[in-house]
Amino acid sequence: MPRLLLEIIALVSIGLVGYSYVLYPFVLAGLAGVTQVLQDVHYVLTKRSRRAPREVELPAVAVIISAYNEERHIRQRIENLLELNYPAQLLTAYIGSDGSSDATAAILDGYGDERIRALAFEVNRGKANVLNDLVGRAQAPILVFSDANTLFDRDAIRVLVSHFADPKVGGVSGELRLNASGGNNQDSLYWRVEQCLKFFEARIGGLLGANGAIYAIRRELWKPLAADTICDDFCVAMNVAVAGHRLVYEPGAWASEDTPEAIGEEYQRRVRIGIGNFQALMRHPEYLWKASAGTLFAYVSHKVLRWLAPHLLTVGLVASLVLALEPQPLWIAFTGLQLLAYAGSGLLYFADSRRQSLPSLLRIPAFLFALNWAFVVASFRYSTGRYKGSWRTSSR
Repeated sequence: MPRLLLEIIALVSIGLVGYSYVLYPFVLAGLAGVTQVLQDVHYVLTKRSRRAPREVELPAVAVIISAYNEERHIRQRIENLLELNYPAQLLTAYIGSDGSSDATAAILDGYGDERIRALAFEVNRGKANVLNDLVGRAQAPILVFSDANTLFDRDAIRVLVSHFADPKVGGVSGELRLNASGGNNQDSLYWRVEQCLKFFEARIGGLLGANGAIYAIRRELWKPLAADTICDDFCVAMNVAVAGHRLVYEPGAWASEDTPEAIGEEYQRRVRIGIGNFQALMRHPEYLWKASAGTLFAYVSHKVLRWLAPHLLTVGLVASLVLALEPQPLWIAFTGLQLLAYAGSGLLYFADSRRQSLPSLLRIPAFLFALNWAFVVASFRYSTGRYKGSWRTSSR
């Protein structure tokens, strides 16, 4: 293979990963700033309101929750729903126990409040099937999706539904706030960065998916999920987006969850989500060719390149190794830096998985190693069919 081609492959592969993780947030912020200026100019010239009115008649809402072995959380979750600042006659929660082997179904049966519609399914069929069944029973025009281990702010639903006064809005994603456990897991830091990206992506009309802990869509835009769907929240929201409706990010509608103490526990969740990411990429090519320009830009830059990051880094490393064998001093040094970075990050992750305390700065490369290794495992398991649309219980 010509040396020039190898150099291009090495630099482009590694450069794409650097773009997604480092450069993209700045490009996105710049585009969001330009978009805001254009919106301001449009407002000044036309005097048309840029925001949907907040004081509107409240719609009926159906909260949809699929639960599996959630006896630790389900009682608190129900009490949280019953205490929300939303008219009781307009709020109904449909909660399905997906063949739980613990006391989840029994706890659900203990509630006599008419706002709680509990369904105990005897066989574990996977979350997507339960969501399809629950939505089929719900008649409210607005569907709010959440998880059994999530707690809503009292005004969360009011804030979510206020955006539906704009007929162009098809879905609204709230904000998930992670309660830090004090362990080594850097997911809460990573999540804060993701929240910023969501905000700016929404501003350019490119919000990607929704936060599964708290989001809402118009019921008429619901599209039944394939039985083995893993990333249901991403697919539900992207289906709304590719149908030509706006997705809004609303940080004022928030919910909270606990963060796992160690990266190792979060790693298992990342593998499952990673499988769902590759599933969505391969199963829904329309997310690429039917999406708006803003959505396509964000989808490729923020999602697809990150899902493929470890594969791109591997390609870049192999090309660098071939170039270093010529030998080329510059490529020898560059290859050595890559190997040192990957080995060092791997050792840090190994240390964390053994519950060793790490300085704050060193937790970041350990977390990124876990994240990307999870994508490697996920891609292998997806390509070999070693997965199913089921559950894995964790702190999150």
